[in-house]
Amino acid sequence: MDQPNQSPTWPTEFINAETGRAYTPHHAEERAFVEADGPRYGLGKGGEGGGKSVMGIVKNLARLKRGCSGIMVSPDFEHFKKSLWPEFRRWCPASALVEKDRYRLAAEWEATRPFELHFHDQAGSVTTLYCGGIEDPSGWEGPNVNFAHFDEARRHRTAAALKVLDGRVRIPGPGGIAPQLYLTTTPAKHWLYDFFGPVVADDERAAFKADARVVTLLTADNERAGNLEQGFTSKRRQSLTEAEARVLLEAEWEDIDTTTRFLPSMTLWDACRETLPALGAREPMVVALDAGVSNDSFGMVGVTRHPERRRDVAARFIQEWIPPKRGTLDFRGTDDYPGPEMVLRRLCRDYNVVQVCYDPYQLVDMANRLTSEGVAWFRAFAQGGDRLEADKQLLDLITQRRLTHDGHLGLRQHIDNADRKPDPETRKLRIVKREGALKVDLAVSLSMACYECLRLDL
Repeated sequence: MDQPNQSPTWPTEFINAETGRAYTPHHAEERAFVEADGPRYGLGKGGEGGGKSVMGIVKNLARLKRGCSGIMVSPDFEHFKKSLWPEFRRWCPASALVEKDRYRLAAEWEATRPFELHFHDQAGSVTTLYCGGIEDPSGWEGPNVNFAHFDEARRHRTAAALKVLDGRVRIPGPGGIAPQLYLTTTPAKHWLYDFFGPVVADDERAAFKADARVVTLLTADNERAGNLEQGFTSKRRQSLTEAEARVLLEAEWEDIDTTTRFLPSMTLWDACRETLPALGAREPMVVALDAGVSNDSFGMVGVTRHPERRRDVAARFIQEWIPPKRGTLDFRGTDDYPGPEMVLRRLCRDYNVVQVCYDPYQLVDMANRLTSEGVAWFRAFAQGGDRLEADKQLLDLITQRRLTHDGHLGLRQHIDNADRKPDPETRKLRIVKREGALKVDLAVSLSMACYECLRLDL
């Protein structure tokens, strides 16, 4: 082995040997993940191609440079050989390796078993990186190190590897550099969520979570940084369900092993169909708007209390607008094809619309204009907690047959297109699309309208 006390041979920044581009964090949270010596635990969860493995690799190299030895593992050796190692090789500066190990960076060299790499640190000593797969966590109970990096940890079904690595990370680095264990992975809602998800009531992992940093890297951010093919994110989304896209591109906590429809059976919806008397001009009605401009539809739903069962609700007005294939939807429309604004004005003129609630994403301008004209009372409907409550309430109204509709085919289709996304903190849920091309705007409008109709003293 090369002897210590040689001159430092580290570059001032880490460069991808294939592209020539320097490593640049996407945001301050990523920079802190790489540079900070605490807390003890870290999770870099990211979408496919989001740069999470590179983030972990750069952190490894920075620690080796500072005189710390560590472990770098994949869930199995095949993953290490085909994924983590080729990425590491792109970023590893050959000049920092001891001379006898540099041959491993050659493209034709292939690992056949776990191995060690040795580096000259910036002080002239030698540090070690233990490399391989962690199929059998007990096989890694030997080395005592300053850091451990576990890539694509979601592929392990239990936390056994984390627990073994946690026991190995116990040697302070030069000057007291604190030991750290960090994972870089696409998220999975199993043990990873138990250890790194939000704190819940009576959380047995609360102390661990308080000593952990979680950062999120989006696929789209890495595309915008020029590290992926232009348009990769939208193209990749074409082959995914919406739930899969939220996990594999947006790194959200969600279980994609099973898909949960909003309604377990559409017979529940069909059972709510009922013939109602015509809507009277004085019957208080709440109208809800959920807008898409270029890639989604515009939904408008009016809801009243049921004329006989006042604790129940009834869908009384339903209309959907589809934007043109090229261009955006004209909210005002024309006399031949009235847009949402013209139709809403007529509703407010002819019926007793007591409130118009709306998703503020696209509709603030229209709501402000119509409010200033005194057309109706408008309320921006928060798409966070209020939506979670409203969507859960809509599910309950349908399953308890407390909602009545006339069988409108468009609304039925939007309900059928919807999946439910549970919220782990509140045990409520959000209506989401099953597939990117499917529309759920009428279902969302119905949810908001029912919520406001029951909230108000009508």
